[in-house]
Amino acid sequence: MFGSSTPPMPVILLTDFGTTDPYVGQVKGVLTRLFPRVTILDLFHDIPPFAIKSGAWMLERCLPHMPSPAIWLCVVDPGVGSSRRGLLVQSNGSFFIGPDNGLLTPILNRSDARILTLDGPGDDPTISHTFHGRDLFAPVAAHLLHGRSPSHLGTPLISPPHLLHDPGWRSAGHKAWRTEVMFTDRYGNLITALPGDKVRGQTAKGWLDGTLCGTLVTTFASVPVGTSALVIGGFGTVEVVINQGNAARCYTPSLGSELMVRLEEE
Repeated sequence: MFGSSTPPMPVILLTDFGTTDPYVGQVKGVLTRLFPRVTILDLFHDIPPFAIKSGAWMLERCLPHMPSPAIWLCVVDPGVGSSRRGLLVQSNGSFFIGPDNGLLTPILNRSDARILTLDGPGDDPTISHTFHGRDLFAPVAAHLLHGRSPSHLGTPLISPPHLLHDPGWRSAGHKAWRTEVMFTDRYGNLITALPGDKVRGQTAKGWLDGTLCGTLVTTFASVPVGTSALVIGGFGTVEVVINQGNAARCYTPSLGSELMVRLEEE
């Protein structure tokens, strides 16, 4: 796959491992040990634990901003060690490695997706039943970097993969939508799944779990310091924010908290 003068694809990591434990470091250690020239990009390791839908949403929203082709190693895997399958998906020149639990839905839905089931660990005592990210998925990425054919790493998928069918938002009647909080960033902004194009350039109000949380504005500075509002954030979706404040502390939402957004009649 790679000639001597061709730089290898970067490996992009997207996980719920966090950064306070050695899990990310071990995955990166395996990649570096097996392919010393690897370039690793830590996209995000703070997907809420076990939040498969948030991980799939993050993958879809970040994909356009990342280099391509690349090898994506995606791990949000509450079913690790069970009968759930591991997948290797090839699309548009890139590879995506992860569990068959819906996390890779944005890629699996592509018309050009070539889907392989990874060869399982079997009875190999060196592969942990609870850490496939390190012991199964990372070595697959390294094999790809060394130029090994995907067909030598897995078999074509026969039964359909697991897909997520809930995009995290839905219509709630005329000019209104219900959406959910997908994750909270370090500023306390509550980032939802509602595409910004639904409300861009219009007058809209939002209610978080039934509490009015502001109107749609263009920038944080469009409202006074300490005031809550809705914005279309960097992910291209609607967010609940407080100018120079922390919406998460103010509203204390949980993952999946509902935001109602309604357009105001002119």
